[in-house]
Amino acid sequence: MAGKLGRALVLLVLLAAALITQAPLAVFLLAFALVLLVLLRLDAAYLRRQVTAELLVPDKPVIQGEDFTLTVRLRNRSRLPIPALVVLLNAADEWGGGQITLRCAAMLGGKESAEQRITLNAGKSGVWSIAVRGITLRDHLGVFTAACPAAVQSQSICVLPAAAAGKAKAETAPDEDGDEADTRAALGGSYELREYRDGDTIKQVHWKLSAKLDRLMVREPLTALRAALTPGGDLDGAEEWGDFPQQAAKHRKNPPKRKKERTALSRRGAADPGSGLKFVDRVLVSTQRPAAHPALWLAADAALLLALTFGLLLVLSTGFGIAVPLWVWPTAAAFCAGWALFLRAPQALRRWGLLAGVIVYLVVLFICQRNFLAGAQQCAGNIAQSLNARLGSALPVAQGGSAAQLGLFLLLAALPVTGALAAAALRRADALLLDLMLLPVVVLLALAGAAPAVPACLLLLAGWMGAWAASCSVQRRALWGRRDTENYRQNLCRHYNIQKSAALAAGGLCLALALPCWWLLRPALGVPLGWLQPAAQRVESAALSTAITWLPRVSGGRLNIQVEAAAGGVADGALSQGGGIQVSGVTDLALTASDKPEETVYLRGFIGGSYDGTTWQVPDADAFDSAAMNWKTEDNARLTIASLPFLRTAYDGTAQPQTLTVERIHADTQYTYAPYNAYWGDYYTIQGDGAAAGQTAQDDVFLYYPRDTAQTQLEARADADPSVLDRMEASYAAYAASRYTAVPDGYDELQTLCDEAKKDQKLTEAADIGDYIRAYLNTNYQYNASAPQPPEGADPIRYFLTESKQGYSVQFASAAVVMFRMFGLPARYVVGYAAPQSLFTQQEDGNWHAILQDDNAHAWAEVYISGQGWTPMEMTPGVLVSAQQADLRTDPLPETQGQDTAPTAGESSANEPAATIVPRSRLVLAALLGGGLLAAAVLLVLARRHAMGYGRGSCNARVLAVFGSIYRLLVRRGLPPDTPSDAPEFAAFLQSCVPALEPQDAEALLALAQAAQFGAGTMTEQDTDKMRKLYQIIKHTGKRKQSQKSVEKQSQE
Repeated sequence: MAGKLGRALVLLVLLAAALITQAPLAVFLLAFALVLLVLLRLDAAYLRRQVTAELLVPDKPVIQGEDFTLTVRLRNRSRLPIPALVVLLNAADEWGGGQITLRCAAMLGGKESAEQRITLNAGKSGVWSIAVRGITLRDHLGVFTAACPAAVQSQSICVLPAAAAGKAKAETAPDEDGDEADTRAALGGSYELREYRDGDTIKQVHWKLSAKLDRLMVREPLTALRAALTPGGDLDGAEEWGDFPQQAAKHRKNPPKRKKERTALSRRGAADPGSGLKFVDRVLVSTQRPAAHPALWLAADAALLLALTFGLLLVLSTGFGIAVPLWVWPTAAAFCAGWALFLRAPQALRRWGLLAGVIVYLVVLFICQRNFLAGAQQCAGNIAQSLNARLGSALPVAQGGSAAQLGLFLLLAALPVTGALAAAALRRADALLLDLMLLPVVVLLALAGAAPAVPACLLLLAGWMGAWAASCSVQRRALWGRRDTENYRQNLCRHYNIQKSAALAAGGLCLALALPCWWLLRPALGVPLGWLQPAAQRVESAALSTAITWLPRVSGGRLNIQVEAAAGGVADGALSQGGGIQVSGVTDLALTASDKPEETVYLRGFIGGSYDGTTWQVPDADAFDSAAMNWKTEDNARLTIASLPFLRTAYDGTAQPQTLTVERIHADTQYTYAPYNAYWGDYYTIQGDGAAAGQTAQDDVFLYYPRDTAQTQLEARADADPSVLDRMEASYAAYAASRYTAVPDGYDELQTLCDEAKKDQKLTEAADIGDYIRAYLNTNYQYNASAPQPPEGADPIRYFLTESKQGYSVQFASAAVVMFRMFGLPARYVVGYAAPQSLFTQQEDGNWHAILQDDNAHAWAEVYISGQGWTPMEMTPGVLVSAQQADLRTDPLPETQGQDTAPTAGESSANEPAATIVPRSRLVLAALLGGGLLAAAVLLVLARRHAMGYGRGSCNARVLAVFGSIYRLLVRRGLPPDTPSDAPEFAAFLQSCVPALEPQDAEALLALAQAAQFGAGTMTEQDTDKMRKLYQIIKHTGKRKQSQKSVEKQSQE
């Protein structure tokens, strides 16, 4: 059971690794495991046909209370050894009706035979039927079980009472209890009935009466003459009863009416109280003397331990970039040979040798402790550096140390590790124990994203499989007899032969299969496993949620995995890594605002300035510094330009800034997340005019102006005399126009489309251009959180625009940046967090608090508007719900077919009377009409349920579905299709179209929609019911469709 559990754990880890990483090595190992399972199934199917069994029972009756032996003779006709084989015997009590199962185990070498002898003791007289119930075996790795098609053999045993040994009881006088008289009367009075005693033959046993009285009874003729003259005499008893086996078989036709219960006897001394059968002993007897090969056994142990040790060391060194000195390898090989030889020593020598070795090891460790610790720090530094690079963690990296110190640490660490591997794989041959030692290493490599060398993985896999095969051959010493017997030594010799040959064969088979399979499967390993993506996201989300939550706790805050780095997100500007895994239950940022935000708060993280065909690159800091030297900025030009929108807004002092505190919890530490129009202090580091570098773990407190307030103040300054800050802004606007308007090559068709739209629709303002781009993207492209990834080396933006036409915020924002630049506007790609105002809740101190999780991570485009600064432009469908986006998320209803397919009278056959044609056509027409009405009713019900959000998954999805129905209803009543839901025009139209809707209800409507979009898992059934009630109010009390001019007039007012 432990071995099967260990193998299941390894297969589960391989499956999880292939699902999560989809790396070629993980997929190859999973494919190799599947091929290996097929081979093992064939192996078990082949072995099951090579085993024969023969059941032998005693020829004479057994005396009650004495031991007797059952023999099962087994033979293996193949040359392959069978490490584990189980034979089940079934003992049926013919008189009592009980069923007893006897289990015996064996092992067979190639072309060998053995006998399993089971010693029993019968406490009661009667008849037992012994049969081979089944023979099962396992393949050489213990994965599959197969039943051997052995012929059913059944033998009967007669158990005579103890009187047969000279302990006969006094005979009962005839008619003393009336039973015998009644019985003789029933039999015609031809026989004298009594209990069995010594000297009686089997033919004298009266089987039916014995079953009735539960005693072994015999019949004796009174006299030959009387028997001849008796009319009902039973003179044909010999023909009726026959010999013992036939008598038992005849009795089985009329078994006693007792409840048959099956009891298993497998331990010495166990007994069945109902039948009196006792299990005495069982032993496996070798019929052939096996040859001993101690040198081969030692070589097999050393090779297996060498594969495990070298494979483990190579996997760690290549996976974490640890440079192992060359002289470590021969020393480690000597350790393996020494441990293999040590395990062959006598038990007393092993005990004292282990004690002496521990003392010497501790002395050496004490003498070399400084070098050992230095080597340990160097090894830990390599691992920490690898984790920091792959996971974005903040582990300290130790510097210094020499190769000799590293080698000394590896050797002193390898000695006990090799001993532990030897104890698990050689001494105990326990697959579960070995898996518990090696699986943490595999899990660590998978979580760290390490990529060990393929030969190292194959070597470790070969040793692992060899240890599995060795564990399948269990030392069943209890079945081999006493330790001082020749039979025990022969069984031990056979066990070593089978175990070592199976281990070597399994390891060799692994290498023989792995190398060609790797090259044969290599072309298929690059195929993307799109069908695994949903399961991979769920598995990775659960694993990352657990790791991100618990690793900081167990490491004292040192191992703080960041969400973007752990999930392979888009924080670095790469577009082909995925849209970020939504890690549930993990808090990234905590926001505290002095005033309730009236708009979505965008917190910028990564900023991409130039696109190289696959990745957004950070802005050129050197070019910015060179240009800023001519702008007459004081002190730090980077901080001044970053704070320029705040300084210009606060210039005349008419508007008061707000305060926003950003507490970074699990967000990526390489960025500082700040709102637009914020003031930057001297302790921040700006990367040119791009993102701000991450600071310490302390909270970031920003003074900032909301975008609406800043826009109003800055537009008012447009007519005023330019100040120094205004001239500085004009200089930076010219710099932005020269740096962030470049369009990548290969987008000629899209450029032509933008030029025509700019000319035909006279698009000059940034807001109008943004509306056009948003409408174009939302109409022609579909939002899909699991969008297909582009092929390796392909342009992700071009793949999104021309082939997949599916994407998430990353693709929509990137495409929008390219289109903004085609219109001549400076644009950049931004990744950060979006916090809608509905997420903020008021605290007791008057502040407003919001929690941002991974599902609040977002990508958007920002456009530089002259005189105002960088402005976010939202292009992702679902963030601003529009009519087109709602249609994309709504399954279209089936179109009703208006053609009537019922036959007419003129189309009927001429041979058919008209009187029969007309009713039939009317019936068909009525059926069609009724079916159409029923289908229309069903469609109306489904449409209503769809509009009300029924049948959706989460409460968030139901709220968004109802809001989409409200938006489509407003569009039918005159709302422009491209009006964003958070625009003032939307609120104005809603109030004018639905006068009965209170202002607080309108605000609640928009707040619920935004909270459902940005706050995963925040909606409840009460929120869904509230949104449905608002839909009913708008549907039944709203005005009819208005003209476009009246809508524009209301918007202007």
